[in-house]
Amino acid sequence: MTAQTMNQQYHLILADIAMAAAIKTHDPQYVFYTGSAGYVAGSIRDQWLADTSDQRLVMRVVAMANAGVGSLQAMEPERLAKLADQYGVPVGQDLAGMIAGHFDAKREAWLSYTR
Repeated sequence: MTAQTMNQQYHLILADIAMAAAIKTHDPQYVFYTGSAGYVAGSIRDQWLADTSDQRLVMRVVAMANAGVGSLQAMEPERLAKLADQYGVPVGQDLAGMIAGHFDAKREAWLSYTR
Protein backbone atom coordinates (compact mmCIF):
# COMPACT_ATOMS: atom_id res chain seq x y z
CA MET A 1 0.00 0.00 0.00
CA THR A 2 1.32 3.43 -0.85
CA ALA A 3 1.60 6.23 1.65
CA GLN A 4 -1.10 8.88 1.61
CA THR A 5 -0.29 12.29 0.23
CA MET A 6 -0.70 15.33 2.47
CA ASN A 7 -3.72 16.30 0.34
CA GLN A 8 -5.35 12.93 1.06
CA GLN A 9 -4.55 13.14 4.77
CA TYR A 10 -6.02 16.65 5.03
CA HIS A 11 -9.24 15.53 3.35
CA LEU A 12 -9.51 12.48 5.62
CA ILE A 13 -8.90 14.57 8.74
CA LEU A 14 -11.65 17.00 7.74
CA ALA A 15 -13.92 14.06 6.93
CA ASP A 16 -13.31 12.68 10.42
CA ILE A 17 -14.10 16.00 12.09
CA ALA A 18 -17.27 16.39 10.04
CA MET A 19 -18.32 12.78 10.63
CA ALA A 20 -17.69 13.09 14.37
CA ALA A 21 -19.89 16.20 14.50
CA ALA A 22 -22.65 14.50 12.49
CA ILE A 23 -22.42 11.29 14.51
CA LYS A 24 -22.66 13.17 17.81
CA THR A 25 -25.78 14.91 16.49
CA HIS A 26 -27.51 11.54 16.12
CA ASP A 27 -25.78 9.63 18.94
CA PRO A 28 -24.24 11.86 21.63
CA GLN A 29 -23.06 8.75 23.54
CA TYR A 30 -21.06 7.22 20.66
CA VAL A 31 -17.42 6.64 21.66
CA PHE A 32 -14.77 7.13 18.99
CA TYR A 33 -12.07 4.49 19.18
CA THR A 34 -8.76 5.39 17.56
CA GLY A 35 -6.93 2.26 18.71
CA SER A 36 -3.78 1.71 20.70
CA ALA A 37 -1.60 2.82 17.80
CA GLY A 38 -3.14 6.28 17.88
CA TYR A 39 -5.18 8.27 15.45
CA VAL A 40 -5.09 7.46 11.74
CA ALA A 41 -6.71 9.94 9.35
CA GLY A 42 -10.06 8.55 8.21
CA SER A 43 -10.38 6.04 11.04
CA ILE A 44 -13.30 7.73 12.81
CA ARG A 45 -15.37 7.74 9.63
CA ASP A 46 -14.40 4.17 8.71
CA GLN A 47 -15.08 2.76 12.18
CA TRP A 48 -18.51 4.35 12.48
CA LEU A 49 -19.51 3.13 9.02
CA ALA A 50 -18.37 -0.39 9.97
CA ASP A 51 -20.33 -0.23 13.26
CA THR A 52 -23.58 1.06 11.74
CA SER A 53 -26.06 -1.17 9.96
CA ASP A 54 -28.92 1.35 9.67
CA GLN A 55 -28.49 2.52 6.07
CA ARG A 56 -30.95 5.39 6.45
CA LEU A 57 -28.89 6.72 9.36
CA VAL A 58 -25.70 6.25 7.36
CA MET A 59 -27.15 8.33 4.51
CA ARG A 60 -28.21 11.11 6.90
CA VAL A 61 -24.90 11.24 8.74
CA VAL A 62 -22.79 11.07 5.58
CA ALA A 63 -24.85 13.82 3.93
CA MET A 64 -24.47 16.01 6.99
CA ALA A 65 -20.73 15.29 7.15
CA ASN A 66 -20.22 16.04 3.45
CA ALA A 67 -21.81 19.44 3.94
CA GLY A 68 -19.63 19.98 6.99
CA VAL A 69 -16.40 19.29 5.09
CA GLY A 70 -17.09 22.27 2.84
CA SER A 71 -17.38 24.52 5.87
CA LEU A 72 -14.27 23.07 7.48
CA GLN A 73 -12.25 23.77 4.34
CA ALA A 74 -12.89 27.49 4.80
CA MET A 75 -12.11 27.69 8.54
CA GLU A 76 -9.29 29.61 10.10
CA PRO A 77 -6.65 27.46 11.83
CA GLU A 78 -7.60 28.42 15.39
CA ARG A 79 -11.24 27.55 14.92
CA LEU A 80 -10.40 24.35 13.06
CA ALA A 81 -8.07 23.19 15.88
CA LYS A 82 -10.69 23.99 18.51
CA LEU A 83 -13.44 22.12 16.66
CA ALA A 84 -11.17 19.12 16.05
CA ASP A 85 -10.34 19.01 19.75
CA GLN A 86 -14.03 19.21 20.64
CA TYR A 87 -14.67 16.02 18.64
CA GLY A 88 -11.51 14.19 19.70
CA VAL A 89 -9.59 14.47 16.45
CA PRO A 90 -5.97 15.23 17.37
CA VAL A 91 -5.23 18.30 15.28
CA GLY A 92 -2.97 20.80 16.97
CA GLN A 93 -2.42 24.41 15.99
CA ASP A 94 0.45 23.60 13.62
CA LEU A 95 -1.43 20.95 11.67
CA ALA A 96 -4.58 23.09 11.62
CA GLY A 97 -2.49 25.89 10.11
CA MET A 98 -1.13 23.57 7.44
CA ILE A 99 -4.61 22.26 6.61
CA ALA A 100 -6.11 25.76 6.43
CA GLY A 101 -3.18 26.95 4.32
CA HIS A 102 -3.61 24.02 1.95
CA PHE A 103 -7.27 24.79 1.31
CA ASP A 104 -6.62 28.55 1.08
CA ALA A 105 -4.01 27.86 -1.61
CA LYS A 106 -6.45 25.63 -3.51
CA ARG A 107 -9.11 28.36 -3.41
CA GLU A 108 -6.63 31.00 -4.55
CA ALA A 109 -5.40 28.80 -7.38
CA TRP A 110 -8.97 28.24 -8.54
CA LEU A 111 -9.77 31.95 -8.32
CA SER A 112 -6.62 32.82 -10.28
CA TYR A 113 -7.51 30.23 -12.90
CA THR A 114 -11.05 31.54 -13.36
CA ARG A 115 -10.14 35.20 -13.69
